[in-house]
Amino acid sequence: MTFPFPFSRHFSTDSAATENRWLFLDQQAVIFLLISGAFCIYVLKVVASSVSTVKAPVVGYRSFAEPNWLVGLRFFRNSVVIINEGYGKYKNSMFKIRRNDGEILIISNKHADHIRSLPEHQVSGLAAHVKNLSGQFTNTTILLEGDLLTRVIQQRLTPNLALVALWMKEELDYAIKVEVPECQDEWVSVSIHDILLRLVNRVSARVFLGPVACRNEEWLSTSIRYTENIQGVILTLRMLPTYMHYFVAPLLPAYWRVRANLATAKHIIGPIVRKHQAAGNGKASYDGTEDILQWMMHMGSVSESRPNKLAHRQLLLSMAAVHTSSMSAAHAMYDLCAYPQYFDPLREELESTLKSSGGWTKPAMPKLRKLDSFLKESQRVNPPASFAFNRIVREPLRLADGTILPPGTHIAMASDAILNDPEYLPGENTEFEPFRWARLRDDPAHPENVHRYQFATTDSNNLHFGHGKYACPGRFYAGQQIKMILGHLILLYDFKYPFGQGRPRNLCSDENIYPDPLAKVLIRRRNEK
Repeated sequence: MTFPFPFSRHFSTDSAATENRWLFLDQQAVIFLLISGAFCIYVLKVVASSVSTVKAPVVGYRSFAEPNWLVGLRFFRNSVVIINEGYGKYKNSMFKIRRNDGEILIISNKHADHIRSLPEHQVSGLAAHVKNLSGQFTNTTILLEGDLLTRVIQQRLTPNLALVALWMKEELDYAIKVEVPECQDEWVSVSIHDILLRLVNRVSARVFLGPVACRNEEWLSTSIRYTENIQGVILTLRMLPTYMHYFVAPLLPAYWRVRANLATAKHIIGPIVRKHQAAGNGKASYDGTEDILQWMMHMGSVSESRPNKLAHRQLLLSMAAVHTSSMSAAHAMYDLCAYPQYFDPLREELESTLKSSGGWTKPAMPKLRKLDSFLKESQRVNPPASFAFNRIVREPLRLADGTILPPGTHIAMASDAILNDPEYLPGENTEFEPFRWARLRDDPAHPENVHRYQFATTDSNNLHFGHGKYACPGRFYAGQQIKMILGHLILLYDFKYPFGQGRPRNLCSDENIYPDPLAKVLIRRRNEK
């Protein structure tokens, strides 16, 4: 007697052929169960997602049957096009985009002033930032352990920008001699992106670590490679479905290089921290110089001030400051070479301002209105990302239009599309107008514009630095640094594109927008006056 089920073979007395037949049926059953289980999991995820998320149209699909992963891969390559499509249709409501690490709800900027000051327990900018960094695979979850970096920047760095300007000037003079090639009386082809990256890195290291450690070549290399390796992990994982991330991440060389960079940082910074703490009986002792590391030691709690924690945060600070500032500077230089008629007006402003202000002092910076405007317009046309104002909702959030956002919702705003929308952009058109913002600030009929349209100023229409409580705390420092570096280069050198070459196209991966690092410009030393 046999049973019409695979397990009946245990009770059967049939031949070996019958045994093999049942074994084949066993294998078919296992395969069927695996496929069915995977399908059920997929269906459950779709159902759960539809129940727990906001009802909003999803942009980026070409057909109803397309898998989410393929839509996410298309977003990886064409985020600007996809977001502009969604903004054009739903700018006054909301829409969703599919990124391969999760769904993002793009909401209208009319909600910015409501959300900007909500507490961390309700909406979290840090949680969104860590998610964007693939935190569990890049060791950046330390950002969720405390806000030491933000406190130091807001309470020490920004109020001391006058002092910081002196440090920056001193290190920049040295850095230009080291990083810019000899080009007296001849045009030399260079990667201006790489030069700017190294200049920003050296000047930042002086502010972050002090006058001695800032010239440690091992640190300078590590602080650059760390960001590049984190980006390598993120970019690879974003091309894959999320269920593969746990298996793929440890197979990536960049995954292990991130950890090697962190070990190097601990090796370099640990002894500096322990030396200061020993001299100060557990707290930082000042040795006549100041820098962000000493401020971090002084302001940090016992846990935050551990040498390894401080080393980790110093790398994260470099990641936030060095590459973003160097990319903004590179975009501006590419734009200047594309519109060379603006070199002379900027040089005239620089020369007159430095003469009247006694050199590169903090009071000189606000007077550089044309340079400030050029940077702001360059950022508008070449933004760091196609969306900004990232938040993770932690408690149910009711918007002004009655929409309720459930916990776990990742929200953002279409910052690039907003500043290319004639409804929100001041001026006659959306074309590149480098002195647009200076003209608005100088308008006597609107004295309130004097501070409103600065490079580092944010509002509900200008979101590239974020807005409100989680706006980039280092944007004032970044603006000062970029102006100083570009100002020096503009006064000391001539720049132009090689014959037949124009402005290089920007590169894009997911929402991130980058200047082409391989583009070449020609540089020549200007005659000293």
